[in-house]
Amino acid sequence: MEPPLNGKVAIVTGATGGIGWATARRLAEDGAKVIAVGRNDNKLKELAASHPDIAAHRADVAEEDSVRGLFDRTQNEFGRLDVVLNGAGIVGENALIENQDMENYHQVMAINVTGTFLMMKYTIPLLRRLGGGAIINVGSAAGVQAGRATMPVYCASKHAVVGLTRVAAKAHAGEGIRINVICPGQIDTDMLAAVEQDMMETVKQGSSVGSVEEARKKVIAAIPAGRYGRPDEVAALVAFLSRDDAHFINGSIYTIDGGFTPF
Repeated sequence: MEPPLNGKVAIVTGATGGIGWATARRLAEDGAKVIAVGRNDNKLKELAASHPDIAAHRADVAEEDSVRGLFDRTQNEFGRLDVVLNGAGIVGENALIENQDMENYHQVMAINVTGTFLMMKYTIPLLRRLGGGAIINVGSAAGVQAGRATMPVYCASKHAVVGLTRVAAKAHAGEGIRINVICPGQIDTDMLAAVEQDMMETVKQGSSVGSVEEARKKVIAAIPAGRYGRPDEVAALVAFLSRDDAHFINGSIYTIDGGFTPF
């Protein structure tokens, strides 16, 4: 049987993170040629070495010239584009609004929002010329609910990603361009470890500061599935939304969180 993404070309940003890494691997295993994008050269080389259909590309999605260079390479080297996962993102500083540093605010917004915006700005015209394709943006469970009080900037940035997705999906659905957003909950990645570290300093037993293990137990206790999700489970959802079978799915918000968001 022919792989479901055979002959397609995909860009994955944030490819050196847990979800991005798993997605680049999954799309390549499903037959796509994958351009893995990130800022860590060593991790990019390691990812590219793990599969013959993954090519590394260093870029900063918050810089327009860098994004333009990525698309120039894509067109020159691969001649087409079918799928884009906008997965680059950071949590930033954990602090209440009144304690937030403006440098942190601008950095989180630059990567999470401006990066997604710029990628869409350059993806949409190319997909239009090529007859359509799929854009999957990475939001967060924090983008469809209030999120943690100490993550206001991250929460705001992911709400913005949901908004960008829905307005662009409405604008371009008639051109064969489908744009959806996935909103992962607690997925076992380095990013979640940063949240656990923040919780470690707020979870207390008597007068002593809680441990990372206590923080993890507290998070898992709020997940109906009783565990963290895995990056490969998120990658499986991206792979499905990348397939031609998903052609009628557009402007949708997919939470993948073990049942956490509805409750």
